[in-house]
Amino acid sequence: MEHYFFDLHFGDEQVVDEDGVDHFDVGSAVYYGQRIADKIGRDADYRSLKVHVRAPDGCILAIVAASPGRGYEQVALIGR
Repeated sequence: MEHYFFDLHFGDEQVVDEDGVDHFDVGSAVYYGQRIADKIGRDADYRSLKVHVRAPDGCILAIVAASPGRGYEQVALIGR
């Protein structure tokens, strides 16, 4: 198991993950980052949210944005 961190970047704001989470590999960590982005993107401005997936040494492995489907979901809810 490897330890990964998931920092949130939202507009000019940044929340640094100090605890992290264990995952089997990078793919699993990136998938988890995508789930975080989609979950938060459901309630917020999904276009500006980015999740930086990083290794313990600080190396950024991936930058993940919310799935476009979340934006369509928000527009559909607003249009009702």
